[in-house]
Order: sequence, then structure tokens, then C-alpha cells
Amino acid sequence: MRQPDRRLGGSHWAGTGAFATPRAPRRRRSGCEFCAIVAGRAPASRVYEDARALAFLDTNPVRRGHLLVIPKAHRAQIWEMEDAEFAAVYRCLPKLVRALRLAVAADAVTILSLNGAASGQTVFHLHVHLIPVHEGQPVVRREGRRVAFQFVRRPAAREELERVAEEIRARLSGRRRAPRATRRVQEP
Repeated sequence: MRQPDRRLGGSHWAGTGAFATPRAPRRRRSGCEFCAIVAGRAPASRVYEDARALAFLDTNPVRRGHLLVIPKAHRAQIWEMEDAEFAAVYRCLPKLVRALRLAVAADAVTILSLNGAASGQTVFHLHVHLIPVHEGQPVVRREGRRVAFQFVRRPAAREELERVAEEIRARLSGRRRAPRATRRVQEP
């Protein structure tokens, strides 16, 4: 098995006994579900987008309002990101956390990113989880020196995801609440 060449920063594989030429990273991967979302080929409840980052609701959230923040360019793990990409993704986190906290009345927000299969990563397009936490519903269980996450993923209906997305977008835009659909009153 080939090992990463540390002289190349560990992100590109070296050939046998020689420097490998670093390959330019591909902008989108055809089999990547997050690249399909970026390209508009897959549905997502988007809440934020700029030139380099995209935030949308997880379809199998551990909590209502569970957001994923990704770079638009395909990067499997954080060490594959260029400094400018890293800065763009992480620059949007504070405003997203504020909007998410207000939209779902959370007491806290857990920020989590799993990088590499050994850490539990299953979708190999870098993503940062923003998970709302409410008092009395901790995401971490502590027993002495042991710490365990208490996450249960459940599928969410697209309609519910869109309602939550609108609440978060409303907070991002400075509105107090999302606009409510007006009900028509039938005349007698």
C-alpha cells in the first residue's frame, strides 16, 4: 500500500520512491451527493450560500435545525482545503450559529466535523455539522473521564426541513420571524 508523501503535505499520494506530481483537485465529483447538491442536481433545504460555501439542513438530523456547512469545491477532508477555502467556510459559521440558535430557540450549538474514515466520516465531502442543543437534551454523556455523543439520526420530511430553513433564512436576513403563509378566509 502506498503511503502519503509527507514532503507533499500528506494530501497527495507519492509513487514508488519518487515525488508524485500533485494532481489538481477536481471541482465536483460525479458520485458525491454533496457535489450534486452544489450543482443543483439533488434537493436540499438551503439556508446560506456564497461563492465558496453552502449551508443546508441535514435530511437525517440528530436535532431539529441540524445544519451542514460545506465548501462548494469537492474536498474530502479538511487537510485538502486551501487556506482561502478554509477561511470562507469557517467565516460563515458565526452568523449561521446565531441564526440557527434564534430560529430553533436553542440554548447552545455543537460544532462538529469528522475527517477521515477512522473518525467516523461517511460522506467524503468535507462538512461541518451545526447541531442545536436545548437545556435538558444534552448531546454529550459524561461518565467520569468517558465522554460519548448521544446522537440519534431520524429522517425528516422535506416540508419540515423547508419550514426550518425559512426560519433560519429569516434570522440571517435580520427578520424576526419567517413570513407566514396567509390563509384565505372563505366567504359564507
